[in-house]
Parts: sequence; structure tokens; C-alpha cells
Amino acid sequence: MLKSNRITLLVIPEEGGKTFEFKIPRLLLWFTGLLGIALCGLLVQGFRSYFDVHELDQLVDRLERDKALLKEEVGQIEQLEAMLLRLKRSNDQLRTILGESQELDAGTSQRTDEEVPYISSTQRLRWGQVQTVPTLWPLRGQVLRRFNNEMPSVFIAAAAGGLVRASGAGRVARAGYDEHRGFVVVLDHGNDLATQYGYLGHLLVEEGDYVLKGQTLALSGESREARGPGLHYAVREDGAFRDPLLYTLWM
Repeated sequence: MLKSNRITLLVIPEEGGKTFEFKIPRLLLWFTGLLGIALCGLLVQGFRSYFDVHELDQLVDRLERDKALLKEEVGQIEQLEAMLLRLKRSNDQLRTILGESQELDAGTSQRTDEEVPYISSTQRLRWGQVQTVPTLWPLRGQVLRRFNNEMPSVFIAAAAGGLVRASGAGRVARAGYDEHRGFVVVLDHGNDLATQYGYLGHLLVEEGDYVLKGQTLALSGESREARGPGLHYAVREDGAFRDPLLYTLWM
């Protein structure tokens, strides 16, 4: 008995009626099935490729943004390096100048028994020596406590992490922790004139460093006076504390 090469398909209506008979070649049926499977495979591959392309586009966008940020950071780093180089050169010049003046003072004291005459900050300003006079306000913020006899300093309110700047050029006489003022930096501006910066969060200088006027000394931190974050700032001249606001030329 020969095997038939056709497949008979009968269509019988539910409510009765004429029955339809279709004879389909087996080869055509197999071809149609394979074609359907291939189309389904292509459709699945197309969806997968679409999502892969979408993810690649997002990855490219992220990489472009990261590249732009890296370029900006590299530019900032180069600017900081240039600024640090300028500060180092100025620092070396200031160290040389102050070192020469100290050697001169030492030589004078060896030759004569007379004491070095006291030069007030007013005389320094009159002679044009502005850099070593603490006329620059060290931190932007509101003065919550003014100078008085009981507390011979001012308290400047500011957010933690603010830049605390040197109000005048000089040498770092002290940089460390104090039980009353937390982390403290004391600058010696020469000839019995000094400034004190307290309640600091992070120190950026060390003892013995020479700093320029306006150079960053530390970051502001939290105070112990229940006034919030800020800076304790004091000026001492000729053995006594003075009101820092009397020295201020630039806030």
C-alpha cells in the first residue's frame, strides 16, 4: 500500500451543513511549519537585538557623561596644581624674607643689649606692611558673639566645612588640639602680634609652616558653645587680646 503524499483537512460546521475537505501536500505543510519556526526565531532575535542596542545606547550616554566629568576634573586638578605651585613659590619667598629678617634681628640682638622696639599694627599699615597685619576676615559668616572682657574673641557662625583663611601672613606657631577650643591654629605675625583660630574641623597646615594672607588654614567645624558650627577667632597684640573687628579692612 502506497503512502499518501497529501494530508486531508476536514472542516465540519457545528450546526451541520456542508462539510469542506482540503487536501494539503505534506511537503507544503512541512515547508509552512519550518517557515513559521524561522519567522518566530527571527522575531525573537529582532527583539533581543533591539533591547541590546537600547542598552548600548544608554551605556554610551553614561560613558560620554563620565568622559565630560573626567575632563572637567582634570581641568580643575591642573588649575589646583598651578595654584599650589604659585603658593609654594610665594611661600618660599615669604620664608626667605622672614628668615632674613629673623637673622637680622638675631644679629642686632647679639651686637647690642637693647630690646627690639615694638611696632604696632597701625605703624605697619602706615608703612605699607599690610600683608602681616590681620586685616582679612577669616571666614564668611555672621558674628554671633562679639568681643568682651570675659570672652576676648569673636564667634563667627558658618556651615561646617567652610574655608578658614589666614587673616595675615605669618608662621604657624601652633596647630593641634586644645581641650577648650578643639582643633586650633595660632599664627605668629611677628613683633608680638598673633591670631588664633578655633573649633576647626580639619587642619591643612602644620607647625612651622609659613602662610600667605588669605591662604586656607583649615576647614571650620563644630563649636562647644551650643551655637552651632562656626569659628572662634581672636587677635593678640602687645601681650593683650584685642577686638578683631578693629583690624578688619576686608570682610
